[in-house]
Amino acid sequence: MKNIKVSTRLQAGFGLLTAFMLVLAAIAFYGLSELDASLDGIARVNNEETRLANELRSSIQDRAIALRNLALISDPRDVAQEAERMKKQDQLYADAFQQLSRMFAEPGTAPKERSLLDQIKQDEAAAMAPQRKAMDLALAHDTAGAMQELLQNARPPQRVWLARAVELAALEDQQNKEARENAVATYAKVRTMVAVIAGIAVLLGIVTAALISRSILRQLGGEPSAAQEMAAQIAEGNLTVSVQVAPGDRTSLMASLEAMREKLTSIVSGIKTSAESISVAAGEIAQGNQDLSQRTEEQAASLQQTAASMEELTSTVRNNTDNARQGSTLASAASATAASGGEVVQQVVATMQDISSSSTKVTEIISVIEGIAFQTNILALNAAVEAARAGEDGRGFAVVAGEVRTLAQRSATAAKEIKDLIEASVSHVTNGSQLVENAGQTMGEVVRSVKQVTDIMGEIASASSEQTKGIEQVNVAVTQMDEVTQQNAALVEQATAAAQAMSDQAESLRAAVSIFRVDAAQQAVQSTAHSVRMKLARAIATSKKPAPSHSKPVTTFTKAAVASPIAPTQPKERKLQSAGADTWETF
Repeated sequence: MKNIKVSTRLQAGFGLLTAFMLVLAAIAFYGLSELDASLDGIARVNNEETRLANELRSSIQDRAIALRNLALISDPRDVAQEAERMKKQDQLYADAFQQLSRMFAEPGTAPKERSLLDQIKQDEAAAMAPQRKAMDLALAHDTAGAMQELLQNARPPQRVWLARAVELAALEDQQNKEARENAVATYAKVRTMVAVIAGIAVLLGIVTAALISRSILRQLGGEPSAAQEMAAQIAEGNLTVSVQVAPGDRTSLMASLEAMREKLTSIVSGIKTSAESISVAAGEIAQGNQDLSQRTEEQAASLQQTAASMEELTSTVRNNTDNARQGSTLASAASATAASGGEVVQQVVATMQDISSSSTKVTEIISVIEGIAFQTNILALNAAVEAARAGEDGRGFAVVAGEVRTLAQRSATAAKEIKDLIEASVSHVTNGSQLVENAGQTMGEVVRSVKQVTDIMGEIASASSEQTKGIEQVNVAVTQMDEVTQQNAALVEQATAAAQAMSDQAESLRAAVSIFRVDAAQQAVQSTAHSVRMKLARAIATSKKPAPSHSKPVTTFTKAAVASPIAPTQPKERKLQSAGADTWETF
C-alpha cells in the first residue's frame, strides 16, 4: 500500500464508502417502493374491497331485516318506510357488487375472491325470488303468507347468501391483514438490510480510515504538523532539532527528514570546518608568499651584487688582457734587443730588470687568473647546485655551468703552466743579470726564452680575451636571471592576491553557512579533529621547509658554458578572480 499515492488511497476509501452508501440508498429506495406499493394496495384496494364486502354483507342483512319487518307490521306508513329501506339496500348492494366486480376484474385479484363473488351472484338469484314473493305478500297485507314464505322458502337461501357475503368479507379482512403483515415484514426486512449494510459501511469506513491513516502515518513517520515544524526549522537553518523515529523506520517522511537533517548537519559542519581550514591555509599561504617575496627581493639584490661583481671581474680581466698584450710587446722588444747582440750591457741589464719586473707582474697576473679560474669553478659548482634545485627548468643552465667549470679548469691548468714558465723565466733573468758578463754567450738563449715568453703572453692575451667574452655572456645570463627573479616577484604578488581572494571567499562561505545551527557536540568534535589536522599539517610543513641560506655563492663560469645565453622563462599569465566573485554553490 505504501507504493500507492495518498490521493489514490483516499479516493479508493471514499469511493468504497460511496459505493456502499449507493447500495444502501438503492436498497432503501427499493424497500420504500415495496412498502409504498403495499401501503397503497392496503389503502386503495384492500380497504376498499373490505369496505365493499362488508357493505354487501350489511346490505343483505339489512334487506332481510327490512323484509322481516315488512312482513310483521301492518301500518301502511311503516310498510312504505320498510319498502323504501329495502330499495335503498338493494341500491347499496347493487353499487357495492358492481364496484367489486370491477375491482375483481383487475389483474392481481385472487381466484377465490372471484369465485366467492360469482357464488354470491348465484346465491342472490336463488334468494331474491322467494324474497320478492314474500314482499309481495307483505305488501298485500297477507302477513301469515309472508311469514310462511319467509320462514319456509326465503330464509334458507338468505342464510347461504349472507354466509357467502360474510365469507367474502372475512376473506378481504384476511387479505388486508396479510397485506399489513407483508408491509411490516417488508419494512423489517428493509430495516434489517439497511442496518446491516450501514453497519458494514460504518465498519468498513472505520477499517478503511484506520488503514489509510495508519499507512499515511507510517509513510509520514509521525504527525504532519511535526513534519511541517521540522521542515520549517530546517528551512530557518536550525539543524539542532531532532525527531524521534520508530526503530527500523528508514522509509518514512520523518526518517527521510531526519536523514536529511543529519546529512545537512554533516555537510554544513564540513563546510564550516573547510571554510576555517581554507581561511587558515590562505593566511599561511599569504605569510609564505610574503616570506617568498622577501627572499625573492633578497635574491634580486644578490643578483644585482653579482652583476656588479661580474662587471668588476670583466674590468679586471680586460686589464689582465691589456697587461698581457703589453707584456707581449715588451717581450718582442726584449727579443729585438737581444737579437741586436747586447750592444750595451747596461741596457741589457736594465732590460733584464724590466723583464724581471714584467715577469713578476705576469706572475701576479697569473695568480689572479688562477684565483679567477678557482672562483669561476666554485661559481659553476654553485650554479649546478642551483640548477639541480630548479629541476626541469634549470637543466639548460646546468649544462652551461658544466661548460663554464670545464673552461675554468682548463684556464687554471694553462695559468699554472704559464706560472711555471714565468718562474723559470724569472730565474733565468736573474741568472742573466748576475752573469751579465756572459750575456753575449747566453743572449741566444735569452732571445729564445723571450720568444717563448712572447708566445705564452700571446696565448694569455688570447685566453683573457676569450674569458672576457665568456664573462660578458655570464653578465647577460645574470641579467636574465634578474629579470626572471623580478617576474617571480610579480608572480608572488599575484599569489598573495590569490590567497587574499581565497581568504575572502572562505569568509563569504563562512557567512553563507552561518545561518545554520548545528549540534554543539558534533561541532566541537569536528573542530577538535580540524585543529589536530591543521597542527599536523603545520608540523609536516615546518619539517619539510628548508633553512634559508644567506650566503652568496661565488659562481665560476667557463667559455663553453657562456657560449649560448639563457633565454628568460616567461611566466604564464594568471587571471585572478576578485574576492567578490561568486565561486561557491548556493545551498
